[in-house]
Amino acid sequence: MLNRRRFLTTSTAALTGVPLIRSFAAGESKDPVRLAVIGVADRGAENLKGVATESVVGLCEVDEPRAAKARVQFPKAQFATDYRKLLDRVGKEIDAVVVSTPDHTHAHAALSALALGKHVYCEKPLCHTVDEVRRVMKAAEAKKAITQMGTQIHAGDNYRRVVEIVQSGKLGAVERVHAWCSRRPDPGRLVQNPGAKLKFDLAQWLGPVPEDFFYANQQNWPHFQWRWWWPFGGGVLEDMGCHFLDLPFWALGLGSPATVKATGTALPNADNTVPQTMRVDYTFPATKTRGAVHLTWYHGVPGPSLDGTVKYPGFFDGVLFEGEGGKKLLANYGNLRLLPDEFAKDSKAPPETIARSKGHHREWLDAIRGDGKPLCPFGYSGPLTETVLLGNVAYRAGERELKWDAATGTSDSKEANAFLAIEPRKGWEWPV
Repeated sequence: MLNRRRFLTTSTAALTGVPLIRSFAAGESKDPVRLAVIGVADRGAENLKGVATESVVGLCEVDEPRAAKARVQFPKAQFATDYRKLLDRVGKEIDAVVVSTPDHTHAHAALSALALGKHVYCEKPLCHTVDEVRRVMKAAEAKKAITQMGTQIHAGDNYRRVVEIVQSGKLGAVERVHAWCSRRPDPGRLVQNPGAKLKFDLAQWLGPVPEDFFYANQQNWPHFQWRWWWPFGGGVLEDMGCHFLDLPFWALGLGSPATVKATGTALPNADNTVPQTMRVDYTFPATKTRGAVHLTWYHGVPGPSLDGTVKYPGFFDGVLFEGEGGKKLLANYGNLRLLPDEFAKDSKAPPETIARSKGHHREWLDAIRGDGKPLCPFGYSGPLTETVLLGNVAYRAGERELKWDAATGTSDSKEANAFLAIEPRKGWEWPV
């Protein structure tokens, strides 16, 4: 039964269409946030774990057997294989929605939740196309929703300490950054008629994407291999870029790039065309507080060079900030190192100005209760995701350099602009 405070606030939210943000009097118990969780296996299982102390009202998983554990854990939660039907059922009972679907349905699921006036947590990358990013950001702002993108490393102490070092000026001006990830995509083959191979509704899994299916010769097809196919994912860059580029974005206050140039090598003996190795060069214009920045992404290699000759022991994946006078800062998820050794020996850590996180999910949940703010809301993670996606746009347009106009959301290339959006198929139009 709703207490009086919840009844009044819920009624007001329903009338205005604005998501509920609760406030509590001193000493008053905090009601749990009421949630629908879309996608409860793999990353979804981790996100469900992160919000498990709340009131889980609804669960959705297109491949029903993969939801067995979650349904046992939350036996009172309503379940559906179609998140549209689930939201129809529980929309009036929930405060917020967690989206952990494959990339190509992030935007549709998030927009469906925002259209109902719900707060949203969405796994990285925020969306699959630049157009989707802008739609979701606009809807979240219009609804005044509390949002968080699932770049969980953003809540780690190491990232916060790296940001403090860069922003303290210890390196001097930083105008060159490298980020790399050693992962490579898995080659696969297309299947035109998967038929009996699928044990779930293909149309529901495809969502708004009007494309044929695929087969990657892997046991966990398609629940991981979709990452390596353009209709559903964006290769290693789309899969991992938000994690690594988050660090320079945060530390240097980067926004939209001015130019984007991409090159790459093809997967051998494969039908999927995401690049096996890749280099993307972004330039960001100078601001009042820093100079112009040249940022380079590499994947499929163990260091910041496509020929594999540059390596840093212990940093098979990482980010390198280059400052003045040869000063450098090397970082990955859990470690940081100042270079050269002489600089490291003479350096003291700056004051901790960024509070230690209570947890990436907890930041979002407590903000819904009126306590603090999440540090990776869509207003921040949207431009980060857009920048990541533009690397793939430049590659798919013919390995070219693009001039990007952030105000209009278009480039100087007709070929590239064709990859900025998709036309959703009938029945999956973007929620309004």
